[in-house]
Amino acid sequence: MTNLLNLKNDEGEIHLNDERMILTSSSIFGTLRKDLIETIGFERMKSFLIRYGWNIGVKDAKKALKGDLSSVKEILKQGPILHMLQGYTKVKTTKLELSMVNQVDVDSVKVEGVWVNSYEAEEHITQTGIAKRPVCYTLTGYASGFYSTVCGHEVIFKESACKGAGQAECRYEGKSIHLWGREIQDEVNYYKTKPIVQELALTYEMLLEERNSLSKVMDIHNLLTEELISGRNLQSIMRMVYQKTKMPLLMENFHSNQVYHAGFDNGKATEVRNQLKLKWENGPDTLETGSIVTDGIKLLYAPITLQNQIYGYCAFALSNRIEGKTNLEINQMILERVSMACSLFLLNEKNSFEALERVKGLFLEQILNGEFASREEIINKSMYLDTSLDHPFTIVLLSYQNPSTQKVENDYFIQQKIIEEIYSFFKKRNQVVLTALRDGNIVLLIPLRPENESQSLTYLNQECINHLYAVFGGYHFKMGISTISNELERADEVLQEALTALRMNEGHRNIIKFEEVDLLSILMHTGSTPAVLQKAEKMMGPLLLKEDPKMNELLKTLYVFLQCGGNLESSMKALNISMSGLRYRIKRLEELLACQIRNPKSAFQLYASLETLLNAKMITIS
Repeated sequence: MTNLLNLKNDEGEIHLNDERMILTSSSIFGTLRKDLIETIGFERMKSFLIRYGWNIGVKDAKKALKGDLSSVKEILKQGPILHMLQGYTKVKTTKLELSMVNQVDVDSVKVEGVWVNSYEAEEHITQTGIAKRPVCYTLTGYASGFYSTVCGHEVIFKESACKGAGQAECRYEGKSIHLWGREIQDEVNYYKTKPIVQELALTYEMLLEERNSLSKVMDIHNLLTEELISGRNLQSIMRMVYQKTKMPLLMENFHSNQVYHAGFDNGKATEVRNQLKLKWENGPDTLETGSIVTDGIKLLYAPITLQNQIYGYCAFALSNRIEGKTNLEINQMILERVSMACSLFLLNEKNSFEALERVKGLFLEQILNGEFASREEIINKSMYLDTSLDHPFTIVLLSYQNPSTQKVENDYFIQQKIIEEIYSFFKKRNQVVLTALRDGNIVLLIPLRPENESQSLTYLNQECINHLYAVFGGYHFKMGISTISNELERADEVLQEALTALRMNEGHRNIIKFEEVDLLSILMHTGSTPAVLQKAEKMMGPLLLKEDPKMNELLKTLYVFLQCGGNLESSMKALNISMSGLRYRIKRLEELLACQIRNPKSAFQLYASLETLLNAKMITIS
């Protein structure tokens, strides 16, 4: 084969196997290789060099087939020799297995070997450094083209190690394509790459399609902006997006438990919501867009977030006609913008709500501080806050405790989170509530509508505490509840009732009402004279109406009856009335005081209340 090399120095020609060759530096090829990477990218450069090597291998194989060699194996051995003569590499074949159908046709081939002093590996290291994967692409393409032409079917070579990738040597392996299976599929694609002109045309079409899709996204983005600026609600936003995309859309707000949808009937919307509910109950993996497939429908969802917390989600139902990666990405972009619009809507709603509640909190502070001249003035000002106080009311004092520190936390953030949850709880039940902060506790003024009764109010407050336990795991909550009052101008005194009840709550109960606290307990636990007087006044109730002579008469009857130890005969004589008259008065007293005055416990509380009021000169009995 070396005799095939013919140098014609006089004519400036080099011939190899009767074909004119040119002699050039391998560094020039390395520079070309580097320029190709920078110009068309690594993957296209690889494909270009593989096909370049393939074409050289095919030409050399055709010439070898015209020779006088007797066997296929002998012809195959010429490939490494020609490759070496051209200066590409020295080839050491370590394994060559042929399976023949007959003496002419090759059924399969397996070959392994080493490329020694590969110019391609050397130049890659020189120009770009050590690669992450094998880089002898022209050698691989040459061997594949040569063997495929000689064997009459596709034979693909692949590097298993390469000096250009930092290994000790360049090792190759070649097999008939049917022996590779799927292992070689990615390499085969490099042999079939379309010409760059065709790819540019395809890329241009894709760019046009993407431009049109992005234009659609921007149109929806602009419409969403207009909806928000116009103050439209979430249902209007859902309807607009459905009209533009023709894809059913659903949005759920976890905090208000509200659902909006367009393109679904109510039954299907509930079904989709239940499917997504399972996803969110288990907790989303990330705050990013995702998808689930259920009942043949692909649900593309995006979370609605505020301050890195998930408030809800938006979801598209994608039909079978929505196919392709590009369409999926565009739908994802649209959904993310819808989600962002919902986040902005909810943020604005949240800020407006919080601003209004802060004003209400200041209003309650003014009420408690006695800054209004009359109940009528308070009621008139409440109308401006869309909060009618023209009803009887009660005041609740809520304390909270972190068991890890065993003390009340005055952390502003925790207080605001608890107040926010209280707002949310009462809002869902259409119940007005004003809140304020006092000494680390949360004050709630709750107006009572005519249909509200004391028992239902206690149940409502217990539900509120249960809700707070569910949200703030680990915290302890207790409530003290005042009596029901109609005197807004005396709200601070009503607050003291709630404070007294809260102080008495030392057991395991979550809620205690002022009516349930006895006078002796207040005196023993607090030693507070104002609290004792307040309890005594509440117990005497209507008997303290000095302008009513009958009330004064009943007050004296009660005092004498209790002084006589509940003895009817002694009381009758001391009061100088008949037995029937005494019995009538006792019955009337029990109706007014809502207790059995002959019960020892009740009698003690009533007598202690009377003595307290007498000592404070708040009543006189004559």
